[in-house]
Amino acid sequence: MTWTRYYNFVPTKVQEEKGEASGNFPLQPFSVELVEVRDDPPHVLDLFNQWEIKKVLTAVDVGILGGLVLGQEQVYNHIFRYWNRELVWNLIGGAQQIPILIRDLDTKTEYNLYFKKSTMDDCFVISTFWNRDFVYRRDLKEGDMIGMYWHPSSSSFCFSVLKRAGGVE
Repeated sequence: MTWTRYYNFVPTKVQEEKGEASGNFPLQPFSVELVEVRDDPPHVLDLFNQWEIKKVLTAVDVGILGGLVLGQEQVYNHIFRYWNRELVWNLIGGAQQIPILIRDLDTKTEYNLYFKKSTMDDCFVISTFWNRDFVYRRDLKEGDMIGMYWHPSSSSFCFSVLKRAGGVE
């Protein structure tokens, strides 16, 4: 983060009226304020492209043994940036499952699942009832495209089916 000067050249209505009443109008530059400028601005969701994580489902994602597999880059860039250090460490270093809430925005329903680091590689998996709550209930198939993002205010994933494998949304 850096600091910069912010110059306020425009008088407020009250300052303008005081200046006119006293005969000291036009007024001179008023104030200089020191403000903090963030190198990484706060994330604002683009209403037309809010799905930070887009994924075409694979056989593993919809298979009976698995869960939804998310790549390391997706998780670090779009989820961990909102989590505190302790939570991230518990997931990565402690090999723990983290309970998460997933909000299905299409059906307006919520589900409690678990998020964990894969033991086989550097991927992350949403598991425990993924098949029941999403694959079977939403009739997800290999080739369907889903979208997800982490909603920091509600500390939950938001989920939607963006495109069906047959082209029907």
